[in-house]
Amino acid sequence: MARLGTGLAIFALCFALCHCKVNVIQSLDGTWVGRETDYWYEFPTTVPGGVYSDLMDLEIIDDVFFGFNDNVTSWVGTINWTYALNFTIDPTLLEYENVNLVFDGVDTFADIVLNNVTVGSTTNMFVRYVFDVKDILKAEGNNTIVLKFINAPEVGLKRNEEQLKKYRIPWECPPDAYRGVCHINMIRKMQASFAWDWGVALPSMGIWKPVYIEAFDETVIRHLVPRVSKSEDESKYLITINTYFAPNQRNTVSGTLNAKIYLDNNEEVWNDFDIFEKSSGDEDIVSSVTLSIDAALVQLWWPNGYGEQPLYELAVSFTDGENGATISKKVNIGFRFVELVEESLEKGQTFYFKVNGVPIFVKGSNEIPINILPELGQDRQTIRYLLQSAKEVNMNMLRVWGGGVYESDYFYEIADQLGIMIWQDFMFACSLYPANELFLADVVAEVDHNIKRLYHHPSIVVYSGNNENEGVLSDNWYSTADNYDQYKADYVALYIETVRAQFERISGGEGVFISSSPSNAKLTENEGWVGQSPSNQYWGDVHFYNYVLDSWNSNSYPIPRFCSEYGYQSFPLEDSWMTATNITADLKLTSEFMDWRQHHPLGNEEIALLISENLQLPDSESEHFSSAFFYLSQIYSAQAIRVETEHYRRYRSYLTEEGNGYTMGALYWQLNDVWVAPTWSSIDYTGRWKMLHYFAKSFFANVIVTGHKNLEEQILLYTVNDQLSPIEDVSVLVQIFNYDSPEFRPVHEYRLATSLEAGSSQLIETIETEDVLQEVGCELTTCFFYFVVQKNASLTYSTAISPENYVFPAKLKNSELSSPDVEIVSVSQTGTKTYEITVRSDNIALFVWLDAHAIMGRFSENGFLQVEATRTVSFHSDQDTNVEELQAAITVTHLKHSRWA
Repeated sequence: MARLGTGLAIFALCFALCHCKVNVIQSLDGTWVGRETDYWYEFPTTVPGGVYSDLMDLEIIDDVFFGFNDNVTSWVGTINWTYALNFTIDPTLLEYENVNLVFDGVDTFADIVLNNVTVGSTTNMFVRYVFDVKDILKAEGNNTIVLKFINAPEVGLKRNEEQLKKYRIPWECPPDAYRGVCHINMIRKMQASFAWDWGVALPSMGIWKPVYIEAFDETVIRHLVPRVSKSEDESKYLITINTYFAPNQRNTVSGTLNAKIYLDNNEEVWNDFDIFEKSSGDEDIVSSVTLSIDAALVQLWWPNGYGEQPLYELAVSFTDGENGATISKKVNIGFRFVELVEESLEKGQTFYFKVNGVPIFVKGSNEIPINILPELGQDRQTIRYLLQSAKEVNMNMLRVWGGGVYESDYFYEIADQLGIMIWQDFMFACSLYPANELFLADVVAEVDHNIKRLYHHPSIVVYSGNNENEGVLSDNWYSTADNYDQYKADYVALYIETVRAQFERISGGEGVFISSSPSNAKLTENEGWVGQSPSNQYWGDVHFYNYVLDSWNSNSYPIPRFCSEYGYQSFPLEDSWMTATNITADLKLTSEFMDWRQHHPLGNEEIALLISENLQLPDSESEHFSSAFFYLSQIYSAQAIRVETEHYRRYRSYLTEEGNGYTMGALYWQLNDVWVAPTWSSIDYTGRWKMLHYFAKSFFANVIVTGHKNLEEQILLYTVNDQLSPIEDVSVLVQIFNYDSPEFRPVHEYRLATSLEAGSSQLIETIETEDVLQEVGCELTTCFFYFVVQKNASLTYSTAISPENYVFPAKLKNSELSSPDVEIVSVSQTGTKTYEITVRSDNIALFVWLDAHAIMGRFSENGFLQVEATRTVSFHSDQDTNVEELQAAITVTHLKHSRWA
């Protein structure tokens, strides 16, 4: 039985009086010596680190993210390197029974030699390696550790040659446009290291996480894996804690385990457990205990937008029964209960998440690696910035995509704090993979390590076996039909019999696991784990991309249960480009540099096609053509994803006659970038928010109003309320503006009184577009609709509770737009690094874009429609500045800006 506080002082006193030896760690991080293996050119290196970042820091190579340097320095990733360190140890280390050399992460293939003895090798960058070195270390004098790296492309090639003796496993090589490297699917390394259609090929090598020597007599606690469940009457929360101990010489752990959780108001719940556990060999020794607490003593953890994110420290201490030595480990946990709801419908099943019993409409994006060089992806400032940027635009989920890495502990800690749910892919993407004994053994170790490392985070709500690999097989990517039976057997062996089985072993079968994304969920399982048609709209999740249909027309989009990938490319703006080149001519769309940076086949042609569907392309001979193209690309993609996202949100409460709908998730592709290039991102590589990210703040808002133009050209007007409570006494203000309206007066307006149901979308009006416009003296090409939801405070006063929204009845390229004069009229400081900017226009202005250029920061809104003479926007600067500097730097652009003419 758990005890509140009692006995705590006695426990603390016993711990204080114990002078027994406990585990010690000697870090080996710091400056090592790097060598080009074949020629033995020496240089200082930094651990944790990597060969690319080391050579850049020493200016031996130029910045690989600048210009064509990824190509110029490609030799770095295709030769072998050696890292070495001379070090001494405290002689008392060797008095312990167990002395290990530990690498938390090695990228990727290295033979490890300690004092001229090969202690082992590494083959997987996603795991921790532990080597027994007690009999190899020297107590006196120098010890020498050497890592002899073998470059990943060479290993991938050799493994593929061996595999071809049996049968080919595609995807062997990426398309030529990727400028990539072959055979990444043969090895357990970040798949994006070898290039993607949004990324650069930099096949890194190095010790990318900490390295150290650990010494202990009995054991150390490797991992805590807590699982929270409810008692039958739900009055108690049961915390089942699996404590994983490192194996020792006796393969047993015997003593007292104390589990304690720190609650609100400085209360503690703890208990002592006598344990005796055995191990069959090299595996961790596990002890399972259960701590019971009153449910009333804690608060639930909620996703962003649904409540708070309280975290509680769970501490486990183990006191050895033989010598009294005590070791401990702590993690933060949250109390939340997640289920994936798959209920039968007339056609298919639902697919949505409940958290704490509440259906959650998932709003967010897909996260690609923080950096293509994994050691740089550990940067805490960048991690916090990206996750905070997600929270600020009302996201509640990020999908950690399967071609990158299992992110750092810090990444998930910040997600826990911010309420950003994580959809965690295992690191397999867009390919088939081997299922031989060697490969599967690597995968077992990978799943084992990362689930034990990550499972305690409340933010991680679902694990997915891979990205798109079911589709690779089912949809005959790379001619997989030629050897379908073999490939399917390999697929099941890898993702079901290995990944899922290992995941369920550690999670106790309680976590949410799906076999692939996209996948047909239960239908896929019933069809033997490879469905006939992944991305079936009636089952599971879908990925949807189309670069031919009108992207601003919601009729172009499917109506799935959940859309976990969708998006459109856009270009960064000039300031970002000029961090990657110092040659202005490189910014021409036809330049060799621009061609090199576009990795998506036919990408620029598709962008031009999609822009021209709704907007007028500028004169290609204009000196401002590239600037205009960059800006227009951001308009078209932001507006397209706004239309598509709101389309999915409308269908959260509706089914069509065909059985489509009950859509409960929208994760656009993609959040971030790994270099400056045309990509699908909403935040570019420099950290600048693109127009899409600003739009996300509106289309992911908890309350929105949105208009859908159906095939009959009617506008179906919907409200969406994601909040847990209804909102009474509201109205939707409908305004019709003429594009040429220097007085900023709507030609017509009216209100629709309504109430907003909790967690629901509602159709509130069907507008006969042409009839309404004719009645007020407009044509399809001269006017547009503007909407906002307002809370009725009084008969004469209302406050907006939704972002403003709009519908263009006709394509803008065919509409009669004004050419307003828009200017910044004032800048004032309102707080530390916060400012207000007032924008004035003499007519309706579309997609008004503010840019502070070299002054990095973000605006409260951007890319907006200005339907009033003045509009005030706030700006938060990321750096020290002042009113004068900001006023001199800031510029304003809009769709009919004179320089685009």
